[in-house]
Amino acid sequence: MKKIIITSIIILATITSFAGDKEYMQDMEKNLKELKKAKTSDEFQVIANNFERIAEAEADKWLPYYYVSYSYINYIFTGEGNKDIDKFLDIAEGYLEKARQLSPENSEIEVLQGWIYQGRIQVDPMGRGQLYSQKAAGSFGKAKNLNPDNPRIYFLTGQNVLYTPEMFGGGQEAACPYFLEGKEKYAAFKPETPISPDWGKETNNMMAAKCDK
Repeated sequence: MKKIIITSIIILATITSFAGDKEYMQDMEKNLKELKKAKTSDEFQVIANNFERIAEAEADKWLPYYYVSYSYINYIFTGEGNKDIDKFLDIAEGYLEKARQLSPENSEIEVLQGWIYQGRIQVDPMGRGQLYSQKAAGSFGKAKNLNPDNPRIYFLTGQNVLYTPEMFGGGQEAACPYFLEGKEKYAAFKPETPISPDWGKETNNMMAAKCDK
């Protein structure tokens, strides 16, 4: 009788876990579809809130926190978000740190860290450019050591170089090798799961096309 009870408990736990994972994947995929379509600050705010709710329910998973951070980074590139860049990047960095605690030594997380540093340059390009460009490059270097096949490293490194003054080794000509390598990496890249990071290809390849001319 005890064996029957124990077996029943195990089966019930397995079914419950499977149902929970299925719901999690459905929620993530639904919000990722909305994220890809988002254009305005209001849309990014709603999506960030949705991912935050998923993170609260799935506190052992790093991806919901990652996408909260990603949503807030995108927020600052909208007209409304540009009004208080540091505030929203502080929020993004806080959620990214939660993701890092759950998944240390993660290339995707270090890429996003570098993008946060790039975003902070916008507050004061002359005063912050050198410091935060170096910080971004450091994060991209760490990401590359963790996974040299991550295409987002080359895309954002190219952006970093592109907006660095030519007198300091930047500009389009210097950035082109990164965009072109990024194009090759994107062509070969396959995300681990349907909800794994898989962004940047379209913009990178648009920049690479300019290099081919």
